[in-house]
Amino acid sequence: MRVILAGTPSLVLPIFDSVLSSGTEIISVITNPPKSRGRSGSLHPSEVSLWARQRGLSVYEEGNLEGISTSLSSADLVLVVAFGQLIPENLLVLPKHGWVNVHFSHLPQARGAAPVQRLIEAGAESIGYSIFQLDQGMDTGPIFYQSKAEPVAGLTTGEVWEILINGAAHQINEVLARICGGDIPTPQSEYTGTVALAPKISTDEAKVVWSESRDRIIAKILAFNPNPTAWTSFRGDRFLIHRAAFVERKDEAALLPADSLTAGSILKTDAGLCVVSGSGFVQLVEVQPAGKRRMTGEEWLRGVTLNIGEKFE
Repeated sequence: MRVILAGTPSLVLPIFDSVLSSGTEIISVITNPPKSRGRSGSLHPSEVSLWARQRGLSVYEEGNLEGISTSLSSADLVLVVAFGQLIPENLLVLPKHGWVNVHFSHLPQARGAAPVQRLIEAGAESIGYSIFQLDQGMDTGPIFYQSKAEPVAGLTTGEVWEILINGAAHQINEVLARICGGDIPTPQSEYTGTVALAPKISTDEAKVVWSESRDRIIAKILAFNPNPTAWTSFRGDRFLIHRAAFVERKDEAALLPADSLTAGSILKTDAGLCVVSGSGFVQLVEVQPAGKRRMTGEEWLRGVTLNIGEKFE
C-alpha cells in the first residue's frame, strides 16, 4: 500500500505514527507552508513537517498542490487529517483510491472546519468520527467508516480531540486496508439535526456574553478550549477562561446575589470564583489574566482585591 499523508497540526500525529509503524509505504507528506511567528517574522514549519523530516520522509509544503501531481498519480490513496486546504478537483482523482479524510463528527452532522467545537458548543453529549472519501463538496463524500460515539459531557475540545484521535489511530490501518481492497463507501444520508455546519470560530465569537444562560456559557468555554479560548474583559484587559463548571445545587442558595448584582458580577465564595449569568451561576475553574500564566479561579481571587459590585464585561 502506497500512501501520501496530508495534515498540518500536531494533533494528527498519533494517526500518522500509526500508519508509519504499520509498514505502509509513505510516498510523501503534504502540509501547509511555513508561517511567520513572533516579532521577527521568521518562518516556522508545521508540526507535521517537522515530524516528517525527523523520520526522513519527503515533505511537500507549497501552497499550490499542482507540483505534487506526479506523486499523487503513483499513490494508492492520500490520507487527510486536519490539512486545511481545499483540494482541486483534478487532483482528487489522481490517486487510485482517491483522498480519504478523517473528520471529527458523524457525518453529515457538523460539516466544516470546527466540528468538535460546534458540537460541544451546542451541548452534544457524545461525539464520534467519520472516515470518508473527499469529493468537491464540503465534507459531502461517501463514508467508509464511522466510530462509536464517545461521551463528552464536561470535556473540552482538546480533550475530545485526544479521545477521537487515539481511536482513529487504532482503527486507521484496518480501514485503509479495506479501502485498498476495494471497499465501497456508503453515500451520506440527509441530515435533519441542529448542527449541520461547523464553521471556524473567530476570536470575537469567543467573547463570553454573561447575560446568556449558564448552560450556554459553560458549553462555549469548553468548546473554545484550546482555541481560540473563551474570554471576557476585566478592568479593560482581556481575561481568558479555560474551563468552567456548574455550581453544585447545594451551593446555589448561598450564592443568591443581592438585587444590585447583574450578569457578569463576580462572586468570591466558598465554591470558588463564580460569576452571575443570565440564569444561575458559573464557576470559573481555570483562568488566565492578561500577561499572566494559567491558574485556578481560587488562585486568581487570592491575588486580586475586588471592588464592591465589580464585574466581568
